[in-house]
Amino acid sequence: MKANTSKKVISKDIMFYLPAKILEGVVGFITIGVYTRLFTPEIYGDYGVINPTINVIFLIILGWLMHSLYRYINAYKDKNNVEELCSTAFVSYITLVGIVFIILLIFQLIGSDIIETKLLFSSFFMFVAYGLNQILMNLLVAIKKIKLNLVLSLCGVVLKLLLTILLAFNFPRSVIIILIANGTVDLLKAIIVFIKLKGYRYINLGKASKDTFDVMIKYGFPLIGLSLTLFVLNISDRYVIIYFCGRDISGIYTANYSLASAVYTMMMMGIMRAVYPNLLEAWGKKDMIRTKDILSSGVRYYLLICIPATVGLVMLSEPISRICLAGKYQGGYAIIGWASVGMLFFGLSEYCNKAWELTANTKVILTNSLISGVINLVLNIILVPVYGYKVAAITTMISFVLYFVLSFTGAKKVLIWKLKPIIYIRIVSSALAFGVLLIIAVSSLEFSVPILLLSIVLSIVIYGVLLLVTGELTEELKMIRRLFRR
Repeated sequence: MKANTSKKVISKDIMFYLPAKILEGVVGFITIGVYTRLFTPEIYGDYGVINPTINVIFLIILGWLMHSLYRYINAYKDKNNVEELCSTAFVSYITLVGIVFIILLIFQLIGSDIIETKLLFSSFFMFVAYGLNQILMNLLVAIKKIKLNLVLSLCGVVLKLLLTILLAFNFPRSVIIILIANGTVDLLKAIIVFIKLKGYRYINLGKASKDTFDVMIKYGFPLIGLSLTLFVLNISDRYVIIYFCGRDISGIYTANYSLASAVYTMMMMGIMRAVYPNLLEAWGKKDMIRTKDILSSGVRYYLLICIPATVGLVMLSEPISRICLAGKYQGGYAIIGWASVGMLFFGLSEYCNKAWELTANTKVILTNSLISGVINLVLNIILVPVYGYKVAAITTMISFVLYFVLSFTGAKKVLIWKLKPIIYIRIVSSALAFGVLLIIAVSSLEFSVPILLLSIVLSIVIYGVLLLVTGELTEELKMIRRLFRR
């Protein structure tokens, strides 16, 4: 398959995913703003620690199951053996969730003074619902049920926000409200996916297989360690800040950091979910040329979208924080810029890691993330007590850059993208050009919501025009013309 054909395939899938993810990101921005107005920095700081902790516990206990299902569902489908895979996954999920529940009961009996009972079991409820939702939503991506995935994802973030507001005005405000709202919506989404896929047809307890379990655990087990190290790399800064600076400061840090991560999460997921299924398909057919073309096209689109986003977030960090967040949170606006630079490199690392994921050699990812995560933790412990909470965003950015360097260096020997130098030059120069205009705007204008939105729209237009003038979007223009001719 020629490179431009691969680009066409990726472009088509991105056109489905990215607009929906952008809408999710907008709702995410609104959600962060609403949360900072509904809840105190202390409560938001608690949420900023509890939510990612639940996420990483899921990744440690059930992440291998999610990744294995994603990796092998189509292979088992080709062998008409989906029932065995799904039955094995179901038994594994129920068993592990049951073990976690028993552990929590024992913990509550012997250590009831450590964590409030309501908080403990609302966290468990969110863990169960979040885990089931993640597994089934990723399954939709693997089997290319794109529209259902997008509709549920978008409706989910809207419903979580609305339910949180409803609960906040009817019950005492605490982090439990957010956990219950998130868990309820995640469980509802999981039930809908299960019904739509007729999952009950593929679950037969007698079909659960030890051999299939061994295949899944062999692929997914190294990802347990990876989840731990990525937790240290991504989230440890919040624990360090809580310890040295307090819950309220952690809330300020988390709110500003979340503005950047909300943007990058939508972009990374929107592009990667279009790239990875096609990448798996090409790899499964042992078509290395097509595999590299798809990876290269994915990276190109990632850079086209994420480099200008980084420039925009860095330049507009102060007005974004001031407009989106409540007054108590706005002092941490500088975190947005540092976080966005770090997330840019973290996203690129994900493309490097495809070399190890496709070859099922995930131990390399574990090693790289462990090195970067430990350095991040050590730097935070040393520097946060001296320089304050804002330095944590810088140390995390440094760790992400290191993670990318390690990942890229290793992946070059197996599978890496290849782009012409002129592509990098066109993208970076076009982004920097509108970045200069943003500097002028920030220094001379008093930003309000309309001015911020106008600045973003004008930046996108200027960036797009510059890419057109330099010829970077020639192929995309041809595709659009062909669509209109139909």
